Amino acid sequence: MGRKKTYDEKDALAAIKDQFWRHGYEGASLHALEKATGLPKQTLYREFGSKKGMYLAALADYERDEVRGAIRLLRAHDRPEDRVRALFDAVLEEAEGSVAGRGCFLCNAAADRTGLDEAISHSVSGTLSLLRDAMEEALDCGPGDKHRADALLASYIGFRNLARNGWPVERLRAIATSLAATAGNAGAS
Repeated sequence: MGRKKTYDEKDALAAIKDQFWRHGYEGASLHALEKATGLPKQTLYREFGSKKGMYLAALADYERDEVRGAIRLLRAHDRPEDRVRALFDAVLEEAEGSVAGRGCFLCNAAADRTGLDEAISHSVSGTLSLLRDAMEEALDCGPGDKHRADALLASYIGFRNLARNGWPVERLRAIATSLAATAGNAGAS
């Protein structure tokens, strides 16, 4: 019989994700992960296998919570411009809120680790593809204009990075308005 866990797995994963999100892979030391979770390294390694295992679990958790939430926003409206506007408005809320400066964990991971580890690259690429496919659907892309979803994904990543780095909110709002209008105009042509 295995030992009964004396900690909440969901809380531990949230603390791990927060450490990686704030400090990146290299910046999140094992000591910081132990302190944040309140768990000794033996428990962390037993649960996740390695620091990379913790990072991959954090990325998977981010996909389940944040990325799937973004996809729900893209599906919550009837018109492409409203779908795109809802997505970028959510980013604007973050930029003005208590998590300002953290950015998008997925975007951070794409810049931080994908060239250094195949498993992390695969995880990040898969999640970006999931988001891109939802953008294609949200834009009502036809067979000849699927590149619009790629352009929107690139805009989204850039927008998230501008927000993370403290770009003025009024300028971010103008960008969001422009992207939403473009999504609506393209669907009308």
